[in-house]
Amino acid sequence: MLSHEIMNSIAPVTSLSDTLLSMHADPEIAPDDLKRNTENGLKVISETGKGLISFVESYRKFTRIPRPERELINLNEFIQRVVILSSTEPNFPEVKIDICIQPDDLKVFADPNLMGQVLLNLMKNAFYALRGRADACITLSAEQGATGKVLIRVRDNGPGIPPEIMNEIFVPFFTTKEEGSGIGLSISRQIMRMHGGNLKASSIAGKETVFTIII
Repeated sequence: MLSHEIMNSIAPVTSLSDTLLSMHADPEIAPDDLKRNTENGLKVISETGKGLISFVESYRKFTRIPRPERELINLNEFIQRVVILSSTEPNFPEVKIDICIQPDDLKVFADPNLMGQVLLNLMKNAFYALRGRADACITLSAEQGATGKVLIRVRDNGPGIPPEIMNEIFVPFFTTKEEGSGIGLSISRQIMRMHGGNLKASSIAGKETVFTIII
């Protein structure tokens, strides 16, 4: 995948560079046209290069997740802190946030920094999905499942995830957003698997999306 994405960026840049070189070698091209085409071409090359650098940096983040340093985490306190950190989201004041932890003193043995990254990413996605919704609500819940694993759910009442892309959302670099690297969910799932757990998603079109952390 990495080589494919890089080639997709490099091939047109190489072609454009060859075109600009040919134009400079053509004595029949008017100076003003040459200047204009060169400036436009260099802008495209610069923007493509910056995009490629961003892509490589994203890939490095994906492949360099540190080993979890676990400690006992009080989920009630931990989730309250995540909500506070999420208050920087532009539509935070318009979104109702419900928290339900059962029992109140429920704990998990996990890396707080990595777990925080996962929850913040899920919260960020939920806020994005709720933009412009009058009755926007995010529900954060946690409970111990029948198998002994703790289940942490982030539920939003947004438009849902289309069924045709549900199987793609955890694929690295897949995104439906105009901005974004498309690695947030991939990294989050990898982090949870490094904890011996998992991250799953379910969605009902027009009603809700639920991400479940299993640890």
